[in-house]
Amino acid sequence: MTDPATDPTAPQPASAPEVAPEMDDAELESLEADLATIEAAMDRVDAGDLDGATTLMARLGDEDGDLSGGDGS
Repeated sequence: MTDPATDPTAPQPASAPEVAPEMDDAELESLEADLATIEAAMDRVDAGDLDGATTLMARLGDEDGDLSGGDGS
């Protein structure tokens, strides 16, 4: 029997995804801000404040478009 560690046909464990080198600090800060907004909206939902959650979620999105999944029309 071949040792799985040296067997080239054995399934290999998935490696950790690499961080895209083109992602800069501004993009990371934007993602962190969106994450904080999402967490705050989730807290509002947990507290029963759906209007407050909706207001927070309306702040999400990127400057190039929206995150609604629509076709923009």
